[in-house]
Amino acid sequence: MIRRLFGSVARPQTLAADPAAPAVEARALRKRYGRGTLAVEALRGIDLRIERGELVAIAGPSGCGKTSLLNCLAGLENDYEGEILLSGIALRALSDATRARLRARTTGFIFQSFNLLPTLDALENVELPLLIGGMRGGEARRRARAMLDAVGLGTRLDHRPAALSGGQQQRVAIARALVGRPAIVWADEPTGNLDSEVAAEIIALITRLNAEQGQTFVIVTHAADVAASASRLVRMRDGQIVDDSARAAPLVATPRIRAAD
Repeated sequence: MIRRLFGSVARPQTLAADPAAPAVEARALRKRYGRGTLAVEALRGIDLRIERGELVAIAGPSGCGKTSLLNCLAGLENDYEGEILLSGIALRALSDATRARLRARTTGFIFQSFNLLPTLDALENVELPLLIGGMRGGEARRRARAMLDAVGLGTRLDHRPAALSGGQQQRVAIARALVGRPAIVWADEPTGNLDSEVAAEIIALITRLNAEQGQTFVIVTHAADVAASASRLVRMRDGQIVDDSARAAPLVATPRIRAAD
């Protein structure tokens, strides 16, 4: 999973992301699983544009296509119809290796199951994608320390995942997703394995990071409270977007989080 998300050791860059482009854009996106009479159409002509700095929730019942949409937008799927542009770069024309490098440069991932490496401590888990990307060890460690401090884990740097609570593990996962300063962060049911109190803390943290650092988040969820925290809500049903509305997110009364350098 780690190699799939972050790619391999960096090689000379040939990609040129457009900083003025949307974080991600889908045009007439269709995705099918299976063939012939057994085929299931998971996505049915999705058009979606997400600007940099947005906090977007994609919600809907199980099986509506929201995770399929996230995987396509994030470049984890390549068997689809239509067009996807990530930071202005069309994914369809890229090789698997080039697409992996683009993901490593422009995206971060947060998952329901955390996906931390159990033999590494918090600091090592967060600096890993930077090291895989070719960053020098000293700079990677400095960036990882600053990001863990930003999510409130500055005193837990040497703790392995088994010594951390579920909420703390998810904070490590958030720090890992953000440490590379990506254009967009994908979160797939990020509170699904957490109790309601800890889930509220994690959503408050994401909301603060979005507001204070201008970080783009796209959160796939079926939880009403998570969807309510976003400033834009995209509702899906049967592989289609049935509602896309912007709104003012509620204020979250939590201590201010210090931004990383």
